[in-house]
Amino acid sequence: MRQKDNFSYQDPKSARITFDEWDDLFDQIPDNIIEKFCYFPPNDATWAKYLFPPQTFAIYGARHLRRLKFDNSLAALRLWGFVNNEVERLFRAQQIGKKVIAVMGDLGPLAIIISAFPECVPFYPDCWWWTPFAMESRVLLKTAEDLGIPEATCYSRAALGAFVKHSYFPDPDLIIAATGASCDDYSGVQSLVAQLTGNVIWVETPLRQSDDISETIELLVSEYHRVIKSLEELTGIRLTEDLLKQAIQRANLVRKITARLRDLAFTHAVFPAVEMMLIEFGCLHFYSDITEWINILHHLLNTAEHRTRTNQAVLPLSSLHLAWLTPPADPLLLCTAEDYGARIVATEYVINQALAPIENSLPPLVAIARSHLFGSLNGTSAERAELLIRQSTKNSAEGLIISGLLGGSHCAMESKLIGDIVRDRLGLPVLEFDVAPPNREIDRQTLTRIEAFMELLRSRRCAKS
Repeated sequence: MRQKDNFSYQDPKSARITFDEWDDLFDQIPDNIIEKFCYFPPNDATWAKYLFPPQTFAIYGARHLRRLKFDNSLAALRLWGFVNNEVERLFRAQQIGKKVIAVMGDLGPLAIIISAFPECVPFYPDCWWWTPFAMESRVLLKTAEDLGIPEATCYSRAALGAFVKHSYFPDPDLIIAATGASCDDYSGVQSLVAQLTGNVIWVETPLRQSDDISETIELLVSEYHRVIKSLEELTGIRLTEDLLKQAIQRANLVRKITARLRDLAFTHAVFPAVEMMLIEFGCLHFYSDITEWINILHHLLNTAEHRTRTNQAVLPLSSLHLAWLTPPADPLLLCTAEDYGARIVATEYVINQALAPIENSLPPLVAIARSHLFGSLNGTSAERAELLIRQSTKNSAEGLIISGLLGGSHCAMESKLIGDIVRDRLGLPVLEFDVAPPNREIDRQTLTRIEAFMELLRSRRCAKS
């Protein structure tokens, strides 16, 4: 029965819970707490609430939730509600007069510029690559295939299907697409989106090279000016330096809290891996509402610090320490690794450009351009491997899992190379596999390989002790 009393809520002892347990836990959360969590704050409209029982999200399509495990804190359940509410939030944004801007390919910098415009809401269709797994459906992938993006291509092709269906997000008021040093497969998706919509601004994303950083920054700044001009024409608002600085400050706050949460999770196991992946990806476009996203991050950080002070690890600190390269398209893989006795202590999820702090002392556009230089995919594979090596060394990783994508160009070219670099430098065992197409469960071959890999890591640990 729903709690209606006006009292503060206290988290239960930290634990990973099932979908049904989340449903039971939801009944213990007082109504007054649920009602105060709204998007586009300050907003007390009934339609702006986003914390619902998991059955609500499953009924509306997120069937994969039934198979995952979740952190049992109120902050984490608030996180899940906010993430699963994003589709509705984007449609609502357009209904109440906001401009919804789709950003494709650059994964980070452009969203900051867009968010500097009052009443503009940026989002990345790229992130809809998880949708086939969340919905346990291949409809979006089949739609993309029918349009010329074949099966042996990155799951990011789901974004093309979403554009065609007109129901996974509203038709954007403007599309800004990055091309150049970006994912080859997604470039094909963007080209077809441009043909379908006729509403795309192309932005050049140059390769990061140490000998021409000034030229790279100059090019990016000129491209950003083109974007700003288009947004000013769309909104009728002139973008001032103060607005840009405020946007950078908000983005930096998101990145600072995220960095602290990653540190606490990797060292003290205060949150499971799936929640941490959602937190990392929040740095891209803030799930379409940066103000409420910051509120959620503060809630998560308070929970993490309380758990650290009270020694409430959500996973055993003695668990095997894993590094993980490339975000798994199927989040069930992270839950499975934890079920087999591991925890994630280092990640490289191809979004490093959205995690690095933006320099406050520089002119705003120059600072945003410099943040591009930290990009995961616009430099060398050795540089990307170095990101993982630093984290793995700091947090004593014992093995590396690489969850590649069948047909994903950067996976085919980089996975083995980065795995070899990490193996040679740190002596870590490496498990590499391609994530199977959407299904209710992980395929038996992958499960067997993960289980065998964990046994290998345990035997190595025993040999050292």
